[in-house]
Amino acid sequence: MFPGTQAVLMEEGLSPLPEAPAADPLEHLVRRIRSGEVEAFEDLMARTEGRILALAWRMLGDRHLAEDAAQETYLRVFRSLNSFRLGERFEAWLIRIAVNVCCDLARKRGPAPAPVESLETLEGDAVPMGAEEAVLFHQRRTLVRQAVAALPPAERAALVLRDLEGLSTEEAARILGVRPVTVRSQAASARAKVQAFCARRMKPTPGGRP
Repeated sequence: MFPGTQAVLMEEGLSPLPEAPAADPLEHLVRRIRSGEVEAFEDLMARTEGRILALAWRMLGDRHLAEDAAQETYLRVFRSLNSFRLGERFEAWLIRIAVNVCCDLARKRGPAPAPVESLETLEGDAVPMGAEEAVLFHQRRTLVRQAVAALPPAERAALVLRDLEGLSTEEAARILGVRPVTVRSQAASARAKVQAFCARRMKPTPGGRP
């Protein structure tokens, strides 16, 4: 991969989802909501909305669309919570709904990627580094975001779930409703396109710098 691109993808990602635990830490909230404690839904949102908003931002590349997607995701969750199968991992079910919402919104919006300035990270820039190193890193990060925004929706979803959200191939395949081999192929194609995109735009100048 083009130098720095993999590091940027890793830096852009959230902590990988843990392996399915014996007891889902969110299941008690689901049970409370089902029993009529509607106020527990606010607790559920507080525990998960940061991840859902970040996922929607990466999928859609626009702050306002991401907020709309998160709102629609939780509306769908509230309406269909009784269909959730206890014993499964709730966060995976939630992410599946969010991905579907993002795909719906992306189809309505059309293929045009959002402006780069709308792709800033939620957390801000917290990585300590020298001035020159910081300039190069942020330049690569901007290019990676542009490249991800330009990917076909299916490849973007596979890359976001696999490389940025840290899901396993099998879990990403279940969320996207495709075979694991398809996710691997789409993610590999997406990485190659991101690499090529960055390489084209990071060609050294005659002075030896990109």
